[in-house]
Amino acid sequence: TQFLIKHNSLTTKARIDAIRYQVDVNTLEKSQIDAFSLNEMGRVVITTVKPIYFDPYARNHHTGSFVLIDPVTHNTCAVGMIIDKLDPIDLPSRITDMDQAQIERGQGLVSREAYQKRYNQKGATIWITGLLGSGKNVLAFLLEKQLFEQGATVVLFEGSTIRSGLSRELDHSPPDRAEHLRRVAHVCRLLNDQGIITICSFISPDDSIRRQVGEIIGPGRFHLVYMDADLETCRKTKPDPYERAEKGLAYSVPGMHNDYDIPKNPVLKLKPEENGNNPERIIAYLEEVGVFPVSV
Repeated sequence: TQFLIKHNSLTTKARIDAIRYQVDVNTLEKSQIDAFSLNEMGRVVITTVKPIYFDPYARNHHTGSFVLIDPVTHNTCAVGMIIDKLDPIDLPSRITDMDQAQIERGQGLVSREAYQKRYNQKGATIWITGLLGSGKNVLAFLLEKQLFEQGATVVLFEGSTIRSGLSRELDHSPPDRAEHLRRVAHVCRLLNDQGIITICSFISPDDSIRRQVGEIIGPGRFHLVYMDADLETCRKTKPDPYERAEKGLAYSVPGMHNDYDIPKNPVLKLKPEENGNNPERIIAYLEEVGVFPVSV
């Protein structure tokens, strides 16, 4: 529990880091306990958020005493005398052996249930695939905005921004495209592990690569959405890359130079001309499968 500590005219937040011992008020015998009850006395280690300027109680009763206050009820919980400041090397560690073992394994100390309770959502990835110019990015950004406005915690990834940084040295050859998407998938997995929803907008034309991405992220957290638009519609939306491809100035354009594997079992199949309603359809799906909102 975090308390408020009142010391002279200063009030700040404080926590009890350790209970050294309890003192029997009749015999002055010291004993080990885990918590104090009403009218019990003992020695504890307290850390304050702001520094306090004090004298040991033995030297000055006024500047060496304090009051602990419950931050919810504002009732006095305890009064105390300051003995002295501890050397940092003597401060108790707040990491238990179990916590230390988790940290060494690279596991976080916040549980999945705690993330769900805090964010009111489950970590998941909405992966939007489709041809260049199919309206994937429009849908992704509209979806991000609507989820954010409804209180979701969301991170969006799309091809151009990732290729300008995380995948900067990669080209559009099949091996580099696979590595590009593998990196994105691992980042999504890390964010999903921390309860965050990720939205990904990538052409990702190869069915085998999409399946590998799904395996990295996790079958229960990977939700594939297909933006269904034919090549002519895409050419009208983004004519420049297709014209460059026809002139031989651009290569590896899915749908022209390379095949695009249409997803066989996407969770949703959407049309670009319906992008005004498509975000609501995805949000309804997320609610149906318990991703957002979620009751813990």
